[in-house]
Amino acid sequence: MFIQLNQVTKNYGGIPVLEDISLEIHKGHKIGLIGENGSGKSTLLKLMVGIEGADSGTVSRKKNLIISYVQQMPKSSSESVFHYLIESFPKIQEVKQLLSYFETLFSTGEAIEEKQLLRYGQLQEEYEKIGGYTLEDRIISMLKGMNFSHKKEAYLSTLSGGEKILVEMIRILLTEADVYLLDEPTNHLDKEAMGWLESFIKNSKKTFVIVSHDRYFLDEVVQEILEIEDGNSQLFRGNYSFYKKEKRQQEEKLAKDYALQQKEIQKMQLAIRRYRQWGNESDNEKFYKKAKELEHRLEKIQRIRKPITDKKTIRGELIEEKRSGKEVVYVENIWKSYDEQAIFEEANCKIHWKDRISLEGRNGSGKTTFIQLLLGSELVDAGVISIGPAVSIGYLPQTISYKNEEQRVLDYFKEVEGTEEVLRRILANYSFFGEDVFKRLKDLSGGERVRLELAKLMQQSFNFLILDEPTNHLDITSREEIEQIIQSFNGTILIVSHDRYFVQKIAEKRLTIRDKQFTESLLEKKIG
Repeated sequence: MFIQLNQVTKNYGGIPVLEDISLEIHKGHKIGLIGENGSGKSTLLKLMVGIEGADSGTVSRKKNLIISYVQQMPKSSSESVFHYLIESFPKIQEVKQLLSYFETLFSTGEAIEEKQLLRYGQLQEEYEKIGGYTLEDRIISMLKGMNFSHKKEAYLSTLSGGEKILVEMIRILLTEADVYLLDEPTNHLDKEAMGWLESFIKNSKKTFVIVSHDRYFLDEVVQEILEIEDGNSQLFRGNYSFYKKEKRQQEEKLAKDYALQQKEIQKMQLAIRRYRQWGNESDNEKFYKKAKELEHRLEKIQRIRKPITDKKTIRGELIEEKRSGKEVVYVENIWKSYDEQAIFEEANCKIHWKDRISLEGRNGSGKTTFIQLLLGSELVDAGVISIGPAVSIGYLPQTISYKNEEQRVLDYFKEVEGTEEVLRRILANYSFFGEDVFKRLKDLSGGERVRLELAKLMQQSFNFLILDEPTNHLDITSREEIEQIIQSFNGTILIVSHDRYFVQKIAEKRLTIRDKQFTESLLEKKIG
């Protein structure tokens, strides 16, 4: 056993985040850690690695256990990505320097002592054992697998936040650890890189604990799901699809058992009232005694918790404008480039009424550029992009920013027509309750920004919906709610998403950008 948590509780500011968590992690286990945003998943990882301590209970680790965990982004520096990864293995660099010292010494032509040859041979064996001879090849292979080879010589200071996190994940995957703790590893990865990472984890004999909202990824790589709900944990011995099936059956059984118990409790309460009434009417002590016996039995009943029948954090529906013409988008021989870097060259495609399209391509292939061209925020260098008659567009951007970050949520939402009471009721449908509506926009989390923009979007009417990474920063529950809302929309849909489960649920076609051209194909459904 590598890691054991026994009845662990963790509080922040006196408020319990995790309660009575017990878990055993064994060699070779691959565990998916799921739960709503703020449920304590990242806290649990920190407890496992020892960054934070438990308020009660115990966390035990095998002696000399090596745990790799992406705690933070690498600091910006003038180091290249490749140099940073090489220098992340100081022991290898130390032995390499000693080998270089002896090789330089031997090349002078001076007499070589036997003890020097012996020491050199020992260093060679050690260098091989710690992976020194294969390190550079492994780095190059992993950069290629993650579609990051083009950034090999880029300075860390020039990378985006997401790219820095990716570099740090590559670094820990290169280490020879016993346990890898990964927090949202598929964020910032394109489809090919996700496939490579899935294969890497599946073929590895190491132990992985993975926090992820990527349901497709969880289906592919994990053998167990640990759910954190209301501070408590429950282990399901299967992948995400197994978890969903088991969870649904548990909830159905809980609802049935709760209803039966409530029926039994009501019968007993009614019998107690009757015995007391009969005792009052007849002044017979036997009736009082019988009522007391039933009351004692009622007190000893272990109450089944009431099932939460509505856990929704997002409630709403898309308002559909009157239908557009058959041809929604017509693209003919377009050219587009930035700083002499061509994105599209004589590219052609069409989007028709009621198409449900997943826009795909490697990172940097031009997906966001194409969306900006459709919105009119960018212009083509040559060729034609035509939006059909009666087409009205609803758009959710990937990067959500505000002109006035100091503005309060409620004030910002007043752009939507309605009284303050109506607006607060709408915001409550997207989990902005009470004082939440007075938060400054700059203080909103990524998930809160997505929910706020969804709330605005759903007050508009349109017949062509464009979504750029709509599930970013959202937990699984919120993703599933958005899926249901979008599935009910009868207009045309174009989505860009790394969430393959979401794509499978929504899209029917693929529009792939490759070699500066569009290729259309049907989407093979793997998820019902």
